[in-house]
Amino acid sequence: MTRYAYFLFVFLLSVGNITIATDNSEFRAIWVVTWEHINSGLDAEQNKANVRTILDNVKKANMNAVLWQVRQSGTAYYNSTYEPWGKYAGYNNPGYDPLAYAIQEAHKRGIELHAWFNVFNVSDTVSGTIAKEHPDWICTNEDGVFMTKYRSASPGLQAVRDYTVNVAMEIVRNYDIDGFHLDYIRWNEYDDDDMKKAVSLPEQIAKMDGMIAEEKWDRLLKGTAGKRFIYDVEHPANGGIPGGFDSWDDWRRWSVTEFVRVLQDSIKAVKPWVRLSPAVLGRYNWGGWNGYYVVFQDAALWFNQAYIDQLTPMHYHWTTGNEFYGMLKGNCPSCWEQWIEDGINAKRLYTVGPGSYVLDDNNVWNNHEQIVNRSRSVDWVDGFQFFSYNSWKKYDYWGTAANTFFSRRTKIRPLDDAVTPPDSPSLVLNKIDSLTYEITVTPPSGITEKHWFAVYRSQDTQADTSSDEIIDLYLGDAVFTITDVFDGLQDYNGQYHYFATAFNRYWRESAPSNMESSDNIPSFAPTIVSSYPLEGEEIPVNEQIVITFSKTIDTSTVENAIHIMPSAGEFNVSWDSDLKQMTVGFTEYLQFNTP
Repeated sequence: MTRYAYFLFVFLLSVGNITIATDNSEFRAIWVVTWEHINSGLDAEQNKANVRTILDNVKKANMNAVLWQVRQSGTAYYNSTYEPWGKYAGYNNPGYDPLAYAIQEAHKRGIELHAWFNVFNVSDTVSGTIAKEHPDWICTNEDGVFMTKYRSASPGLQAVRDYTVNVAMEIVRNYDIDGFHLDYIRWNEYDDDDMKKAVSLPEQIAKMDGMIAEEKWDRLLKGTAGKRFIYDVEHPANGGIPGGFDSWDDWRRWSVTEFVRVLQDSIKAVKPWVRLSPAVLGRYNWGGWNGYYVVFQDAALWFNQAYIDQLTPMHYHWTTGNEFYGMLKGNCPSCWEQWIEDGINAKRLYTVGPGSYVLDDNNVWNNHEQIVNRSRSVDWVDGFQFFSYNSWKKYDYWGTAANTFFSRRTKIRPLDDAVTPPDSPSLVLNKIDSLTYEITVTPPSGITEKHWFAVYRSQDTQADTSSDEIIDLYLGDAVFTITDVFDGLQDYNGQYHYFATAFNRYWRESAPSNMESSDNIPSFAPTIVSSYPLEGEEIPVNEQIVITFSKTIDTSTVENAIHIMPSAGEFNVSWDSDLKQMTVGFTEYLQFNTP
């Protein structure tokens, strides 16, 4: 070890001009599972506090949406007249409406809430569920035997489709959701061998869609699986292919598509701005575990025919940026682009779904950034949804995302350009002190329903909604005020210019409001906030010096301003992507016991 006393003089440091490449329109969401937002062991106020924490973290990460689970295994996490309360609510009313409260708190924070709805998976058997009240709706195998585990309602039954549309539409009518998100929107993958396994009901309820065990897929691939549960009481195997279809597979795909089509028509008749999206398997029709051939899920057709508004696959098989690019367009025909060109040309939304838990399991958590950046190089990608909240919570990843690949807030690209945008709001700027300003936004006169609003901040007086920074989003129909607080560590020390816009629920944006300007905002000189080693500390002979600064540095001013005592020979300097952390590496080992 060498006792390496050093002192770092930076007389000429100046702040660098960093241009952050961003698009002001990008969907950014995270899946929030039932047990992540509600716990039967907590009281109502504790559960509400957890909801607020979840949404605070989502906003901290500069995300703008949540996929919030509201139906699971045939049970409800909202006030339903059709189905009982779910397991994680203790099968009882939790003392508040979990969905209404989550919507209220999400909209306060400028976050969309999409109701995540498990469709045909109905594993729970508590009183009031499909499995309990309508056991004849459960899928059968070719011998007419009903499923006894991982129960799935048959998409082939008109009664199942009608009932499930009614359950879904109760949510659409009664709650101010922004999207309706379908999961388990497919036939099941199970066979009679699966029914023999010792699997508890809680395990069945907690089973997530998207991936399949290698052992299970191997049996399906080799044809050694037992008899699959892909028939029902009205369509038994010995009854032959249903009329009007060339194959059983065609009928199965039609039955799922028919549910999606009818639900889309029903939603558009009531709340046409609510976007319908499905969590589909990450492979459309190629590879092994795919939607089209294995579970009869024709996601490309839905996207191309406008049966959905947004395609949100579960891309859990891929862990690097290049793999994501190949899956999206680089490896066609084993890619999405070739199969969804009509939907792309129609400007429907396609968003990428990394499995954050998969990155964790494979020890490549830091690949999030390369996956996001590489996916952005595909011009028809409109954003991201990550699975799931608890994975990000484990890494406390919210601030990291906001400082790297989600460095600025974004709005959501409008789906229908034919919808007329609203009138402009008005804005008033009030200086509290040299580093604090209040911005009050008044909605345009005459509005009678909630609108989205964005507050922008610009360094010039030309309002540009495609590049000026969005500092907040909000949904409401009344005057609101936000506070913009600076810490003096921002790179810019001139005037800021504020304006606002209004959006209808389709995200069609108004012209900018009036613009109001701040005084010059103080920007303090950069300081050292941490270093390794500290002055006077020892350092191993083969290690580097790491210095972290309080703000972005103009690196061209640094190297000649570094003085190391005693001399350590030649060294090189490298910087992190934010230009706030400097690493000094030496070409040779340091000397032992240097005074």
